[in-house]
Amino acid sequence: MEKDLSVNSPNHNETLDVLKKWDLRVIQGAKGYRFSIDSLILASLAHPPHRGRILDLGAGCGILGLILARRHPSIMVTGVEIQPQLAERARKNVTLNKLEDRIEILVGSYSHIEELVPEASYHYVITNPPYRKVGTGRLNPQEEKAIARHEMHGGLDALLRAVHYALVPKGKLGIIFAATRTVDLLHLCRLHGVEPKRVRLIHPYLGEEAQGIFLEGVKGGKEGEVRVEPPLFIYSSPGIYTSEVAEMLGEEKVEGGRMRDEG
Repeated sequence: MEKDLSVNSPNHNETLDVLKKWDLRVIQGAKGYRFSIDSLILASLAHPPHRGRILDLGAGCGILGLILARRHPSIMVTGVEIQPQLAERARKNVTLNKLEDRIEILVGSYSHIEELVPEASYHYVITNPPYRKVGTGRLNPQEEKAIARHEMHGGLDALLRAVHYALVPKGKLGIIFAATRTVDLLHLCRLHGVEPKRVRLIHPYLGEEAQGIFLEGVKGGKEGEVRVEPPLFIYSSPGIYTSEVAEMLGEEKVEGGRMRDEG
């Protein structure tokens, strides 16, 4: 990911970055929440349908919807973001990339999903939600980052209830979450009628503990064996991506390095 120095940032509090692989320009806050490598990995691992409606819960600056819209020219995307300033930034990015006819951004919380979207109206839900429960870890003093990292406006239970509400029967969920909360994720998926079908653990390096987990589940899917895919390793050595991750990112250098900074 490199700076586009030929294009002025929309204002002095924002930057504009270029993602060459997807031919995208992305406005981000200079000091607030910025997407990290987990969003780009999620966009690569997710298997949405080539046609249909996609719901991005916790859209941030809109990065997931932008990438999926580039990858699948026939899908329509709705992004839901609780922070108005981030939602406005996402709308700027939609316009900047000329995707207004295929992506809409709504302001609101997945805890009140019924107020935002019709029931059973999406074929795929993608989400990179806050990882930490309130009261655990250090709460970042920067509000945008704190809301993005801690479950301040609804936890995993509320998220998966919203996923079940929004998906059509047999629709799918794609999510990246903290590996330390794998039990919570699997339990709540099944509790809310989203059967896990694919999981993949994500490690910073070979020999290190998993930092993240990718899961894909099916609404109303039959209970049975889950496909546990080979682990994904981000780095082969300090600062050098593994060949698989380099292919996912198009050799982009992503701010923040490992996965989402939890501080």
